[in-house]
Amino acid sequence: MSSDATAPRRIAVALDGPGTPRWQERALERLRAEPGLEVAEVRLAGTRRRGIARRLHEAVERRLFALGPEALDPVAVERVAVDPSAPPGGREQPSLLVWLAESTPAPRDAGPVLELCHDGRAEPAEEAFRRAVLRGAPTVATEAVLRDGERVVTLRRTVSGARPYSSTLSRDKALWKIAAMAARAAATAGGEAGRTNPAATAEGLAGSPHPGTASGRAPSDAELLLRSPWRWLRVVAARLAFERPWQIRVRERASDPVAGWSAAPERPVVRWADRHLYADPMLFEHEGHHHLFCEDLAPGSNRAVISHVALAPGSAGGSPRPVLQAPHHLSYPYVFAHGGEVFMIPESSAERRVELYRAERFPDEWTLDAVLLDGVIASDATLLEHEGRLWLFACVTEPGATLLDELHLFWAERLAGPWHPHPLNPVVSDVACARPAGAVQVWGGRLVRPAQDCSRRYGGAVSFREIDVLSESEYAEHEIARIDPAVAGRRTRAVHTYAADRLYEAIDLRSRRLRARRPAVWSGP
Repeated sequence: MSSDATAPRRIAVALDGPGTPRWQERALERLRAEPGLEVAEVRLAGTRRRGIARRLHEAVERRLFALGPEALDPVAVERVAVDPSAPPGGREQPSLLVWLAESTPAPRDAGPVLELCHDGRAEPAEEAFRRAVLRGAPTVATEAVLRDGERVVTLRRTVSGARPYSSTLSRDKALWKIAAMAARAAATAGGEAGRTNPAATAEGLAGSPHPGTASGRAPSDAELLLRSPWRWLRVVAARLAFERPWQIRVRERASDPVAGWSAAPERPVVRWADRHLYADPMLFEHEGHHHLFCEDLAPGSNRAVISHVALAPGSAGGSPRPVLQAPHHLSYPYVFAHGGEVFMIPESSAERRVELYRAERFPDEWTLDAVLLDGVIASDATLLEHEGRLWLFACVTEPGATLLDELHLFWAERLAGPWHPHPLNPVVSDVACARPAGAVQVWGGRLVRPAQDCSRRYGGAVSFREIDVLSESEYAEHEIARIDPAVAGRRTRAVHTYAADRLYEAIDLRSRRLRARRPAVWSGP
């Protein structure tokens, strides 16, 4: 029999119900799966009422935008009562109450209580995202807060995007992620309650609000119904009227990686094929020659391939040619050298794994060498060799959540693994700086990680983040520079990858053009 020191911590969980929202059911499953926790009691705090106006609003958005699984879909969850004969304060009594219910506020006199706050308010997520969307705020910050008398500690924090056209989409994507975050927070709410991740959390209740979060009262149902149709019409009309192609710009390396991307090219560097979508540029120098790999989506296709083109100083380059194809979509071709060989890690999140390819004949023959991570939905895996260790950065998502919000870190002694998850995963949980945007750079001896700022839109900007702490137990970073779309030209709306070698650097960008107009192919730096 386990001693008290090693026995799982017994907890009580409060959910909405009868008719428990599905995201809360998933949170309960995650809590039960935590090895250090034992769910001794499940309370149903009451059913949250949602009026006709809200349900109508959500139904329209689901019809218009083909949303994913519904986080508020009601399901049956059974109550679990603690043994009434157990002595108060005894081993059989729960020592922590995890309050996930949104129909009723958490009690203030129940001992240690873990609850969720959105933008500093203990309110339903639905209210926070409605407020953000209708007030024009791009994000909502959610904290898992431990209250114990006068002591208040934020154990976990995440920042989610609030898409201006759909509060339903924004809320659901966040709730699937928050379900897992609540379980992680509960697992650390014992003796190490104050031990937090400096990259992803903030001490104190809403001590440092995320820039751009909304304030003020939540919009009324009437305001929601009156203002939403204009937002729906705007986004639907824009999608019908405009195309939003990704393209790549390559230039000879400049002293400032942030500025000057709108300058007219002096000579073509790459001849881009007409009507192809090019994104995720990766530059790689091999045996004195310079190479560009990228995602390549041909007209009429819905499955991208990895293409390659050689770059030659002072002369016009050729056009990218496919070098790696698969039955599923491929993108983000992270190419690197290790142990005298050349490898590639393309994104293959559709296959729920991170695959490693080896160059049989560089640059156009590749074979699957190993599966680095299996059973995970991961995007933009980026490898770094540092101080004798291999580090793998990737955005990992929960089912139903977004691939933009949570950066996970893994380490290994050998490329083939085993790969060990960092204990603070996700080491970054913020839509403004989580998803990788290219290889880790070395600037003046500093490690700098390019990251996507997806707070306002997917791939909205590139944030360069200096890595302050990188170890098997800690991680921290902060922003030191960024590439905003405006530097690439007036019509540019997004920039989401940066690449560099000794002679060249590249970005990808998205612009908006009328569908009736055939866009000119941009070729050159």
